Amino acid sequence: MSEKKKNTGYLSGKEIRAIAKENAKVMKRLEAYKYRKAEESEFLSEMRDPDNILEIDDLHTYFFTEQGVVKAVNGVSFDVPRNATVGVVGESGCGKSVTSMSVMRLLQGPQGQIYSGAIRFQSKDYKRDEKGKPIGTETEDKVYDIAKMPIREIYRIRGKQIAMIFQEPMTSLNPVFTIGQQLDEVTLIHTPDATKEMAKARSIEMLNLVGIAMPERVYNAFPHELSGGMRQRVMISMALAANPRLIIADEPTTALDVTIQAQILDLLRDLKTKIDGSIMLITHDLGIIAEMADYVVVMYAGRVIEKGTVDEIFHDPRHPYTIGLQKSKPTLDSGDEALFNIPGNVPNPINMPDHCYFKERCDRACEKCSGAYPEMIQVSPTHYVSCWLYEEGNENG
Repeated sequence: MSEKKKNTGYLSGKEIRAIAKENAKVMKRLEAYKYRKAEESEFLSEMRDPDNILEIDDLHTYFFTEQGVVKAVNGVSFDVPRNATVGVVGESGCGKSVTSMSVMRLLQGPQGQIYSGAIRFQSKDYKRDEKGKPIGTETEDKVYDIAKMPIREIYRIRGKQIAMIFQEPMTSLNPVFTIGQQLDEVTLIHTPDATKEMAKARSIEMLNLVGIAMPERVYNAFPHELSGGMRQRVMISMALAANPRLIIADEPTTALDVTIQAQILDLLRDLKTKIDGSIMLITHDLGIIAEMADYVVVMYAGRVIEKGTVDEIFHDPRHPYTIGLQKSKPTLDSGDEALFNIPGNVPNPINMPDHCYFKERCDRACEKCSGAYPEMIQVSPTHYVSCWLYEEGNENG
């Protein structure tokens, strides 16, 4: 009877209380670290490669629940080079959006926390006095480890140097304020000594930049008075208002029809050149990745399983999961054939197995897949894959 109860997957009240007690200790420690007072030297760092704008290194982001710890991001590492578009792709729940929320430090605490790892960002910050206040508009280069920054310090980066275009503009824009009020706020917060007139001029300029025909009318409108495509353009203009160095676009075309999708993607491509910045594009649409990205990061169950240039990922995919993703995309030649689907399900994020997470769904699993999780294996100067099939000396690769 006890063995049968053990296999049901349900937790007893005693087990739930024990988990909650342990989680409370960890959350209290991480919350205290997040809200601590810290000198700038505590979160200054150095880039591994000076040509990168962002380096995510062994990032772990967890959610502490009554059932256990959800390891939503479990050791993610990748870079965003200067003036490049990096596409992050994977099925729903693989950790794409949580990675971006970690970079922006927008995780809902105390349950959601960056547990460990580094997020190094190449910043151009205002010169500051001893109290941390900006001195004029002169800037200097600094590298910040965002994962170590206290929340009160993250505002010098969030919205100013790293901006985010959210997935659903209707829920991202405040329905009780006009577009102009929300756009002006970006300039008023992030530009020293900014006036209301200066903020309005900047907002109108941004609305023009994203191709809105009547910027004055949109400036005075409320979000519900605009179409989905217009709202998404407003979100892009808001992201660009402070001249960011990095734009994170979290599925920016999901709620839009095909024609508007194409316009938004063309707009993002043109803007990357105009602002001389980088884009981290998060999507599950391989077509968008092929069209927009210079580099591709493929995620599965909270880990990066393959990364490389867009040509390497699309013309020479190595990981069985990446190959399965590409097979599942419909093409004009598909005809009446049934679409390919990857069998099985993603493992429970609370009790992840010790072996390769894709093993149970993989048609090329070998004996070694039951052992330790595979490290990243380099198959070319820019192409890496986390799979035992490509271990040195393995002829099955």
